[in-house]
Amino acid sequence: MKALTIDERRLNQRHATEQELEAYDMHTARFIGRFVDISEEGFLLFCPQLVDIDSVWQVRVLAANDQRLQTLLSFGAECLWVRTADAKDHCWAGFQIIDITAEDTRKLHELIPQLT
Repeated sequence: MKALTIDERRLNQRHATEQELEAYDMHTARFIGRFVDISEEGFLLFCPQLVDIDSVWQVRVLAANDQRLQTLLSFGAECLWVRTADAKDHCWAGFQIIDITAEDTRKLHELIPQLT
């Protein structure tokens, strides 16, 4: 996927998911944050700790409070921007999806029917 300019990013409509989703780092199992909204190109997370701008993650998406810890889908993503939240050390972080398989794109469409 190509990098998006600020103007292009604003044109991509994001959608709330029907279920609460959480993002985890695939390599360390670290909780990154909770999804606020998502599109085919990117997503917004509310994070309990600061995330570095330009950091690249292999994201594992799980349903919130899923005791089975079953991965719903995964993809590579880059953090494009971070803004601090009111809560101490919490932040809003905007990500661009940079690597996703066709299978995980299909799964993303199933999670967010508005994308189809």
